[in-house]
Parts: sequence; structure tokens; C-alpha cells
Amino acid sequence: MVLDAIASAWLHGYSIAAKRYALYEKNGESDIIVVDPKAHGIGFLYPPEDSPKNWGKEVPRWIYQLWDYILRGALNLPRNPPSWLDIPQMMRLTITTCNVLEMLGEWEIARPYNFLLLPMVDPLYGFAFHRKSDEKVLLVCAYSSKQKEWISLECLNVYDGKKYRMLNCKKTNGNIPYNVVFPSQFAHLVIQYQKHPEAKSLAPDGSACKPETKGLLKRAHVVAEEIRYVGKETDRKWEEGGEISLLDFSATEYGRKGKVVATEEVKAAIQRIGINRCARESGFHRANVVRKLVRGLPIKRVSYTEFVGWLRRYEYTLAA
Repeated sequence: MVLDAIASAWLHGYSIAAKRYALYEKNGESDIIVVDPKAHGIGFLYPPEDSPKNWGKEVPRWIYQLWDYILRGALNLPRNPPSWLDIPQMMRLTITTCNVLEMLGEWEIARPYNFLLLPMVDPLYGFAFHRKSDEKVLLVCAYSSKQKEWISLECLNVYDGKKYRMLNCKKTNGNIPYNVVFPSQFAHLVIQYQKHPEAKSLAPDGSACKPETKGLLKRAHVVAEEIRYVGKETDRKWEEGGEISLLDFSATEYGRKGKVVATEEVKAAIQRIGINRCARESGFHRANVVRKLVRGLPIKRVSYTEFVGWLRRYEYTLAA
């Protein structure tokens, strides 16, 4: 049997984290061709630019452009920034429940199964107005498929009905109105996407991975801490996605109230290490936490969980 000759080419890869990578080919000395870019962690965003009608690939064109820009920067090749860097990051949502309609009140665009846009806003730096620590803010906009007009859309806080407008942080003249928000733009995404540390592995020297970590990573050992009981129930709308009520979903957790006392195993471990060393190395208060554990006095469950986690990691380090 004679096999036909198959054209082959070297395939290269560049990885930021376990699921954040792209495969590419070299085209000469100063050019590359992105072959297989991954969209892990950004696939929920509405595209800042539509793909051409004849775009035959499953992954949107803007993902290819994103990785082309990242790869050229990493390889020190000439590059041009994508045209959509100043576009606000948006997530498309759907109104499908009565509760959401009630939250939106009399807003004229709030109709069943209407689309909405949810701007990504940094909780620390994105709000120009005074925000109380317990104040809930969830901004939505009327849906628009014209990405270049997003920055001019009016935002509504679904919790109190107050309206705000978005402002491009690059185009302020120092006189910032009170009722504005600064949405995270795709330029910010390009920077942050490259700084994502790999949490499931260790650096080559055995330390935790950082954004600048490079090289062959090591296996990370998992130390089980406290067993926590959560309900298995989930909302079926998770399977469909894009529903605004999912943003407030939280799993039910049982048995987390009140205070707890240390087990005999924990008491013995503290005695072996020493009360003073435990307090010094863990950062927990000697009298209010460590001594109470040894004496069998109750402390807050959260503090106990954190201390036991430190204790197991400390003993594991000594054993290694």
C-alpha cells in the first residue's frame, strides 16, 4: 500500500495557563499564523466585533485577533493593536423570569425574553458615585448589536432603578460627573488575560505560580481541610446560560453557624509544635485562638477552619 504524501508543518504552542493557550505556525522569520486559539475564561463575553459573514471557523474572529496580538508581543514580532480595544466588555443576558421583570420595574425595555447587556465594571475603580459597603449594584443596558455605540448606552441598577451612563476613562478631561461608571474595556482584558497565574500547578521551584512564572511546572499536592456540606440542587437555567437571575445564585451550605472546639488531633498537634510557635507562624492570636483550642474552648468556625488549614500545611512542610 502506498500512502500519498501529506504536507506537514511545525506546530508551536504558547500557554498562559492550563486552558489558556494557542497553537500557531511560523510563516517565515517575522510572521505567524494562529491555528487553534482557546477562549477559556472569555467566551461568556459578547464579541466586541462581529466575524465576517463568510467566517467559517467555530471560534470568533476576535479571539484569533486577541491571540495574534498576544503571541506577537511574546515573540517580539511587529504587531498592530486590535481595533476593538476601547470597546466596553459586555455580557448578553435574557429576561426569562417574573422576578427579573419585577426587579427592572417600569423600565420600558423590560419585556419577557428581551436581551440585555451587562457591562463589566471593576468593583473598586469602576464606580464614580459614592457606593455604600452594603449597597447592591448590578448594572444592565438595553441590548444593541452595534458595539461602537455601547459606550453611549444608559445603565440601570436593577436593585434601585437608578440610572447611570458609561464613560471612557481615556477620554475624560478631569471633570467627572457624579452619575457615571467606567466599564472595563477590552484593552484591560488583554492585559489581565496574560497575567492569569496557573492555580493548579506549582512553579519550577515548588512555590505557587505567579503571573510571571515560566518553565516546566510541578504537580501541586492538595491537602483536604474541613468537610463542608452543600446542597446538590442547581438551577436548570445554568444549562442554557445568559439569564440575569443566575448572577445572584448561591449554593446552600449546611452546618456553618456557631462556634466549634478543637479535636483531640488538633490539640495534640499544637502541643507538639508549641503554642508560641503556632501563634507566631500562623499569625493567629495566642490567647484568643491558640490557647482556646488547647483548652477546648469554642472559637469561630471560620477561624478554626483557617487555623486547621494552616496546621496541616505546616505539618506537611515539616514532613517533606
